Amino acid sequence: MSRALTFPAGTVAHLPDAAASGELAALLALERAGMPLALLALPAAVEDSLYRYNNLPARLARLYAAVDPFDPDEDVLEEVEPEALALLEQAYLLDDVIDAVYEGLAGLPDDLVVRRPDEAEGEAVSGRRGALLALKRLSRRDWLAGAVGARLARHASVAVDARPVLVHPRQAGADAALSTAAVGVLGRSVVVHAYRGGVTGVR
Repeated sequence: MSRALTFPAGTVAHLPDAAASGELAALLALERAGMPLALLALPAAVEDSLYRYNNLPARLARLYAAVDPFDPDEDVLEEVEPEALALLEQAYLLDDVIDAVYEGLAGLPDDLVVRRPDEAEGEAVSGRRGALLALKRLSRRDWLAGAVGARLARHASVAVDARPVLVHPRQAGADAALSTAAVGVLGRSVVVHAYRGGVTGVR
């Protein structure tokens, strides 16, 4: 990942797949309609760099080599889980990625929530370092035995696609006025969450 790539706060327009569907598409539509956003949207490239620079795809594939993708043994998945989680725990982001994340977070308050788009709940953290560590914990969640089993059931593979992450103020709450205004933009009833007039999420 190039250091020239920055993660601007207050927008989702820089995400390659922002217009695809779900919450990101709603946030992009509201942004284009002139509503300010109070969040930092980190592209899937951040998580992808964590996997690639730590050679995690190959190392994780070796861990699960004995698992039958079409008939996985739940006991085996639970036995492998600690080793998989340890790999994610020991992984690191490159300094230029960390610097870009820190710069993007500079305009947000210290009390934050880190979550995936379309997930109502996230992890409450404090400060930029707290947010960075929460990014790794989000990736670790994908290697819990239940999550691996669900992927195997869906497409007979343990592989996981890198995904974007949203970071926004913890004090955000439902905003009735913005929710009403959003109906005219999105054409459907939604609940908009906001912080000091800036949109942080769409439910």
